[in-house]
Amino acid sequence: MSIQGQGDILIIQTGGTIDKLYPQHQGAYGFEIGPPAVINILPRAAPYLSCTVESICTKDSQEITDADREDILRCVVDANQQLVLITHGTDTICETARYLARAGVGQGKDFGPGVGEKIVVLTGAVKPECMKDSDADFNIGFALGVLQASTSPGVYVAMEGSIVSGMHVIRNKNGKFLDEREM
Repeated sequence: MSIQGQGDILIIQTGGTIDKLYPQHQGAYGFEIGPPAVINILPRAAPYLSCTVESICTKDSQEITDADREDILRCVVDANQQLVLITHGTDTICETARYLARAGVGQGKDFGPGVGEKIVVLTGAVKPECMKDSDADFNIGFALGVLQASTSPGVYVAMEGSIVSGMHVIRNKNGKFLDEREM
C-alpha cells in the first residue's frame, strides 16, 4: 500500500501488539495479528508523507527468530528509501534493533552505499491499535517525527516519547526503554 504526499518512507510490519486484533473466528479467544495497523494510523498521523507499507512477518515478537531478523535486514538493505520505520512487538524490539545496528545499518559509509547511511526507527505499542486508549497513534507519529528530524544515520527505538540508540537500547523491569550506557 502506498499513501501519497511529501517524503519517502518505507514502513515494515513485523507484527506485535500494535497489529493485534480481537479474535476473528468464532470460538477463538486470543488476539490475532492482523493487517498493518499503520494503514489505519497514517491518515490520522501523517497525511503529508509518502509511505510504502510492506509486511515481512506477522508474529508476536517473542516468536521472531534471527531468520526473521535477517529478512527484516534484507528488506532494509534492499529498500530504495533512506528512511525506514519498523513496527515491532515490544518484547524483543531491543534485540532486533541491535541486530540491525550490528549488521551495519546506519553505521556509516564504510558499510556500503545505502546501508550505513540509512535512518531506521523501530516502534510498537503496549496496547493494540484497535483499542480506544492505545498508544499506537502516538508512537507511530513520534517515530515518523524522529525519522524526519534525524540528521544522523542510525538505528533507533522510539517509544513513549523517548529515542534510544538501537545499539544500546534495553528495556527495564518497568517496561521503559533506556540507554544501557546511562545505567
